[in-house]
Amino acid sequence: MASWARVWEPKHMHRMTVTALVAATLALAACSSPSGGEVTPLASVTQTPHSAIPSSASASPTPTPEPDDVPSPATTPVAAQGDPCADPSASITGLAGIDFNRYARICLGMSFAEASAAMLGPAIAGESMCPWYAVVLAVDDPGLYVAAVSRLEDPGAEIFLFRMTWQADPADAAAFGAPATAAGLSVGSTPGEIKAAHPQAVSVTIDDPSRGPRNQLVVAGPDATSLVFDVTEGVVTDMYWGKGISQGAVAELCAL
Repeated sequence: MASWARVWEPKHMHRMTVTALVAATLALAACSSPSGGEVTPLASVTQTPHSAIPSSASASPTPTPEPDDVPSPATTPVAAQGDPCADPSASITGLAGIDFNRYARICLGMSFAEASAAMLGPAIAGESMCPWYAVVLAVDDPGLYVAAVSRLEDPGAEIFLFRMTWQADPADAAAFGAPATAAGLSVGSTPGEIKAAHPQAVSVTIDDPSRGPRNQLVVAGPDATSLVFDVTEGVVTDMYWGKGISQGAVAELCAL
């Protein structure tokens, strides 16, 4: 698959499922660690997934060394000419797949039912083991997933966070053409590209309960939103965007 036009371009704005939704959700529930190849079941959480904010003892907002600290030219930008969340009548020609407040046409604050109405395709619904966590895009081969996360205490009522994860070889992510920000940042981007596009990005180290120490770059956005880029072997393999992640994000968002 060479591009994501079928996923987020205005003429074809719909969710893609390569296999049955059940198979896709099971695949997401058994996320593999990009760095070690080990399976990381999302159902084995060791901390409450009410929010993706690690505890103060787990996150260090002090800048830490990155494998690529020298800014490099950003990837080819994706033109974004409108924000359907702020203004439903705005032009969405050239709409970027990812922004601080949305994935495609699914916006922060929407319920799963509203998100289902916003995009064509199967209804967005929480997983049986964690009804606050819904897969909105699943590509089992090579292993790319996007999920919307609502509050634990009120599953499906209000999306506050999105997550995109790449489970294949990190070196192959850039060539796949996954959904990207208006600056062209996505899985496969490098720390240098992120810093070139967002000089204010802050490096943090997160003690992830399931994956151990993680190096991340956090970009503050409007209205208390953030973009978080999780770096493995010098490239981004996981992205988080939305609210509650200003100090970084952990992978365990779906659990019993």
